[in-house]
Formats: sequence, C-alpha cells, structure tokens
Amino acid sequence: MFDRLSVLSKQQRLYLNDIASAFEISSDALDKIVGQITSEMCRGLASNPMGRASELSMSPTLVHRSEPAQPVSLGMAIDATGKRIRIGSLRDGQGQVSTQVFYPPSRENIFDFAAFCIREFLQQHGLEGTALPLGVTIGLPVDSASTDVAKEDSLDLCGSDVGRRLCSAILRNHLPVHVTSVTNNVVSELIAARHRDKATRVAATFNRGINAAYFEKLANVEKLNSSSSSDIAINTEVGRFGSLFNSLPQTMWDRRLDRESRCPHTRALEKLVADQYLGEIVRNLITDFMDRQLLFSASCQAQAISTAYAFHTAYMAPIMEDTSPDLQMVDALFAAEFDIQSSLADRLVIRELCEIVATRAARLAGAILAALVLKTPSAKPTKVALIARAGYSGCSYKC
Repeated sequence: MFDRLSVLSKQQRLYLNDIASAFEISSDALDKIVGQITSEMCRGLASNPMGRASELSMSPTLVHRSEPAQPVSLGMAIDATGKRIRIGSLRDGQGQVSTQVFYPPSRENIFDFAAFCIREFLQQHGLEGTALPLGVTIGLPVDSASTDVAKEDSLDLCGSDVGRRLCSAILRNHLPVHVTSVTNNVVSELIAARHRDKATRVAATFNRGINAAYFEKLANVEKLNSSSSSDIAINTEVGRFGSLFNSLPQTMWDRRLDRESRCPHTRALEKLVADQYLGEIVRNLITDFMDRQLLFSASCQAQAISTAYAFHTAYMAPIMEDTSPDLQMVDALFAAEFDIQSSLADRLVIRELCEIVATRAARLAGAILAALVLKTPSAKPTKVALIARAGYSGCSYKC
C-alpha cells in the first residue's frame, strides 16, 4: 500500500501500515453493517419490538405535501449550533426566492431572537401586511420526546418542543405568520428533493453531524397502526447506530475521541463519519506519531497541534488534493496554522493519515445510503426506480 512512500523510514511505514489495517473495513464487514442498519430501521418502526427497542428513533414526520399553499411562503433554517438563522421567502409560480442570514449574539433565548429575525425579514422585504405560512427546519430532533444528549457545540434543546417554543415567541411578538411545520433538516431536504423530482425516495446529510430520511409506506409503520398506502417521511437519526451494541469496527483512536467527547457512548456512527470529528481523529493519529518520535523534529512547536479539535476537517481535502512533488500545500498549512516546519516525509505521512480516515468515512457513508435504498419501498417492484439523494456540504463532500 505504501510502496510509493520510499522516503519514509522503516518505522514510519510500519506504523502507517498498522493504522491502515486498523481503519480498513472489508466488503463483508460493510455488508454486515448495511444489514444491521436495515434491521434497526425495521425494529424502530415496530409497535412492539421483540427483546429491545431500536437504536434508531425512526420518527414519523407528519409532512405529506411540499407545494406552497399560498402565493408567498416563508422558510426558516436554524443551524444546530444556534450560530446562524436563515430566512427565505418563495413566491409561488415565479421561482423567486429572497434569503437573508442572521447571526444570533448568543445561544440564549434563541427563539425570541428567531422572532426578531422574522420581523426584520418581513419589514425589509415588504411582507408585513399579509399572514404568511412558515416552514421551519432545524438540525436537531424537533419533539419533546427526544432524549438525545446535546452534541459538541450544538444547542441543548433536549426535552424541548421546538415547534411550541417557536410559536410562543411568534405570538408574544404579534407577528403575522403561522408555523405550518417544524422538521429536522434532513426531512426538509427529502421533501424539497421530492418537490423537484417525484421519484426521490431517500435523502442523507453528511455535515457536522449525519442523518438520513426516507419515504416509507404508512402501513409499514406499525407503531402508527394505519393501513394507509400513503407515503410518510421517516427521520432515522442514523447517527445513533452502533452506540449500544458495538456494531461498528472502532479503533483505539475512535474510543479515545468518544471518551473525551461531550456525549460519550452515544452517536457512534456519527463519530466515524461526520465533519465534526474526522479532523480530530487525524489529529490524534498525528500526535501519536509525534509521541513515537516518528513525525516532525523533537523541538517543534507542539502546543497548537496538541489542542483538541485544532486540526479542522476542512484541512483534509486540500492536503489530499496536493499533488505537488514536495507537497507545498501541506507544508504551508502546518507552518501557518501550527507553526511547525515539516519535512517531505512528515508531509507524506500526514497526507496518508487523511486518506485513511476519509476512506473509511466514505465507505461507511455508502453503507448508510445502501441501507436506506434497500429499506425504502419501490413504487415498481419489478423495476429499479429508486433515487438516493445525499446532501453534502463543505469538507464532508470533499473527503
């Protein structure tokens, strides 16, 4: 695997091989993971799952139409971190969209600030005189029944009814809007994709966190006790998979990251795939190389690279794309961000570590999509008529 890295020392090559072996996932192992995810999805839909509850919430979302009901509709997206709120308006039949982004000064009273954003948007776009429908999407579970532990750098809304709290803020501020839906962002992605292409059955997002949604036949959702053949959007919360039953091939570096995280022993799959964590896995590998005196000089400035989450996932794509003979991008990045002077051997090791971590994440992301496509009911069983749409952003797409 590392024959092209002839400039590396024997010890560097051996340790790289050990790491590559630890992170490798065979095709058989991937097939097993796909089957286990599918089984957990089925268990999550059951009214009385035998033996235990599912790791996946499989939350039905009571949204069944995507067409605007009025000439002008509003949409609001609240970032999971609470650091950004985006509001947009859509004029039906014209394809005319206006958007505006707001940045809350703090994460306290986020719903009151959201109401302020709505007022500002209505005033600036001349929409004050008409009662408007508002669809809301947020990168977190939206119901009070959720028991998810808050993730790193995210709003802590566990146990909150997001829709009720937002509606209360809107009423207190006497705004001429009424909330028609509050959905998780991946469900909104699924609904929007189907609005453009009626054949769409699944959607997934691989960003700071990961999640997936798909359309299921209502009759298959046993816990709703319905015989309808209509479709219903299911929010899987697939990032939780593997947290309870060690279903995933974790390495010692994954276990270290989990132990030191804000939410240990939860969202195991997410911690192997999401943008929020990939860079930290690479950083742990780099510092392990340093501890073995196999990377950088012994007198290098190690404080910055030793800081948790200092190596951002966004660094991985330019590092892997650096094809210059002496890896100039890698050299410049480590000098600028970490005040570390590197040799060519150092830079080659860093690039290989990024590729190892990104490759595993990509294969696991593929397993998630495979499980969704296998689970979703096809409109025509005799013909493959499934389209899997995935929403990627930033370095998760690049990796």
